[in-house]
Amino acid sequence: MKVGVGAVVVFFLLAGALPAFAQVAGTDPLTLSIRPEFPQPYGVVTVTPGSTLIDLSSSQVRISVNGTEVQKGSGSAPVQIQAGGPGVPTTITATAVASDGQTYTKTLVIHPADVALVVEPVSTTHPFYRGAPLVASEGLVRLIALPDLRTAAGTPIPASRLVYTWKNGDRLLESDSGLGKSVLTATAPVQFRDSTITVTVSTPDSSIVAQAVALISPVDPIARIYQDDPLLGPLFNYALPSSISMTDTEDTFRAVPYYFSGTPSLSWSVNDVQSQAGQDITVRSSGTGSGTALVSFAAKQSDTNQLANTSLTVQFGGKKSLGIFGL
Repeated sequence: MKVGVGAVVVFFLLAGALPAFAQVAGTDPLTLSIRPEFPQPYGVVTVTPGSTLIDLSSSQVRISVNGTEVQKGSGSAPVQIQAGGPGVPTTITATAVASDGQTYTKTLVIHPADVALVVEPVSTTHPFYRGAPLVASEGLVRLIALPDLRTAAGTPIPASRLVYTWKNGDRLLESDSGLGKSVLTATAPVQFRDSTITVTVSTPDSSIVAQAVALISPVDPIARIYQDDPLLGPLFNYALPSSISMTDTEDTFRAVPYYFSGTPSLSWSVNDVQSQAGQDITVRSSGTGSGTALVSFAAKQSDTNQLANTSLTVQFGGKKSLGIFGL
């Protein structure tokens, strides 16, 4: 019987009874939580005192910011404060006097910092497209972190001396994280599935931290048709409507596939009859009569099954204007 009891005692010690005791003994009697977790310069911060060891509802609780008392009362009521400028430390102190007269103090110092996250999708557009393209399904996306972390004196900390931690959802991207790794190249999810990319930027000692989040949402590819003027070239400033009138004997049109992850195959058809491949098509009218033609364009990327198409009804044989005044 004595041997059996001794074996049970040894088992419990090995199972972690001592670490559990150390954890309870090391629990902070008074805590301070802040939201947001990573305050931005001049941002509003919600500070909440808490404790699992003392009854704050029967204690007198004081909260001060940089030595100035901002709240006094009982319980764990939150208080809102304003953070300082970039890098300027804000010292938050909570003091709780319990019903037995015991005083507990907790101090927290926040260093406001900021980081911007620039998202650069890699998808198809025309060469004079203004702005950034949208995210293509399963296409590449380049994310660039632009941090603004400063010392207490307001001196900017070089981006190359900061630590970048990248996450895709809850998954840590270890190979893309580290010192100076401010750029991430990732693959967008498939259509109808979004990805949340998070970057946390900190000094090597983690005394100053900033965080930014970007939602990566793929879009459906689209196609647009433009007039290709013989003198001015493609008129990308105006996409043609679904129906136009052709008053000359011929017109050239250029189609543009937007937001494909790669280079799609391009094809044209006239009145549902396959015509040609490529971006441009020239439509000519013959004879003296009038009529209509349905010009259709399709773009398809086989490896991702992305597809976009559009069509244009061309009315030909109309009366041609003879001058700028329509005479």
